[in-house]
Amino acid sequence: MKRICCAAVAAASLLLVGHLRVTAAGAARFRHLASIYFDDRGVGLSLPEGVACGGDGLVVAGDTGNDRLLRFTFRDKTVSGLTAIKPAGLSAPGGLQLNSKGEIYALDGRQRRVVRLDAAGTTAGVLAFDGVPPPATVIPKAMAIDASDALYVLDVFSARVLVIDGEGKFRRALPVPEGAGFGTDIAIDQAGALVLLDSVGRRLYAAAKGAAAFSSLGGDLSGWLASSPAHVAVSKGLIFVLEGSGGSIVGFGRDGSFLSRPVVMGREEGALNRPSQICVNDRDEVFVADRDNSRIQVFQLLR
Repeated sequence: MKRICCAAVAAASLLLVGHLRVTAAGAARFRHLASIYFDDRGVGLSLPEGVACGGDGLVVAGDTGNDRLLRFTFRDKTVSGLTAIKPAGLSAPGGLQLNSKGEIYALDGRQRRVVRLDAAGTTAGVLAFDGVPPPATVIPKAMAIDASDALYVLDVFSARVLVIDGEGKFRRALPVPEGAGFGTDIAIDQAGALVLLDSVGRRLYAAAKGAAAFSSLGGDLSGWLASSPAHVAVSKGLIFVLEGSGGSIVGFGRDGSFLSRPVVMGREEGALNRPSQICVNDRDEVFVADRDNSRIQVFQLLR
């Protein structure tokens, strides 16, 4: 097993080639590239629950157990610029998102609020949800950002998705569908379509760009899942669902059809133990907050 620490960050030898894990031939295969366990000073990660992909190889991870963020660049299969950020007023960060300017939105796990940071990682404020229709209480569970930097916030208190524009103004709300069990995560694709994951009902829902409501995407996912799904990501027609306690990633097509199970549970390199967030960049590089293994894992998506 090879671990990336401050002495090995810039070394080409950090590339870890793993096994391909797949159950449907030719569909959504992952190849393990690297695992990140330490910051630039050799301090180990603790129960990371967030990871977000930006442009030009930028990645920000939520080192949740250490109440901090890690920022680095992943380019040419190499990690560089790995630094720790301890923003004021942010605790137990998770559910991260990056906009086109490199600004960071983070869910504060203890205070149940959304904290906004500038591109340097300095706290810029707390999302106030001004103009949001009643009820006044908002409990954010997950977020997504579209190409215009509009922020979508899953409010589990009122079972709705709030749409906030790039200026911080409320624009509209989409109700979680009637009959849905419990929405736990959202993701948005390149075309602006929003995907909602219902962990209790084990279903996916989708809303096209500008739509006022969600519609069912595929059917019951129970036949393909070993445990309750916790997180979702989308990339170029593919949907990836994370099973938290099941420790795996399950791939689905844009119509909700099962494709593959490219990553399974375990502690070895390339396996997961209670993964908490996933993002895919424009190079088809996949980053996973591997919570109970206290690391960030990097994979190459092979289509």
